[in-house]
Amino acid sequence: MPSYQSQVNMRDTDIDLAFWKHPEGVSIPYDPLKFLYVPDQVEALMVAELATLVYSYQAENSDTENQITAAVMITMGGLLPGVLLHDHLAWSPNSKFPRVEFGTLGVQCYAGPGKPLDEPRIIQALTIDVAGQVVAVIEDLVDLGRTARFVSQYLLSQGARRAVLIAPYLKHTQLADEMVVISWGVVPSDTWIITPRERVETLIKRVPFWQQQGATPETCANNLMTIGYPGYLIDRYLPLVLER
Repeated sequence: MPSYQSQVNMRDTDIDLAFWKHPEGVSIPYDPLKFLYVPDQVEALMVAELATLVYSYQAENSDTENQITAAVMITMGGLLPGVLLHDHLAWSPNSKFPRVEFGTLGVQCYAGPGKPLDEPRIIQALTIDVAGQVVAVIEDLVDLGRTARFVSQYLLSQGARRAVLIAPYLKHTQLADEMVVISWGVVPSDTWIITPRERVETLIKRVPFWQQQGATPETCANNLMTIGYPGYLIDRYLPLVLER
């Protein structure tokens, strides 16, 4: 099995999909969590593999009314995998697969880091009509499935016939007992996944935590390098966070 560091810095042609399907994050000083930094090329390849699984679902249901005909990207997490999936699914390479219409839905589940709301709430209206359709709910990561359950019920209340969850990664698999889930990989529950859309956000949120635990500026920089952050992001944002 290749090392974490070798994979984070790997060229496109040498990416080991077996590693990324069941990845192990990296441990750093002053933090109880492990971190998994997902490079751009890995995200693109992972979503391409996910699209292949969606094709299989569509093929298995080609003679039924259960093919996916609409997809709802949950903001913010579902936007990046959703945009990448759009390129694979909106115009199907197979004449037996329907064209999938994409839209968005904004859902808030947390008031802040580690502070879940009593109930999820919609903060951006659904942008497509889902009545009578089988709708894919697209997220970047599914933990306990709270958002997925809420959105699925909401879509059914809007007339959707069925909801299918699509996500590159799961942290728990029990949601598959409740609804159709199309996913690619599984990550441990103690791992903080840093996707290409949230690198700066994670840096801004986590560096102050390390400082509170006693980390020096040098240790914070080393932590970011160990996680896989490129130098340009460290040089640009770390000094600003340390000055706050």
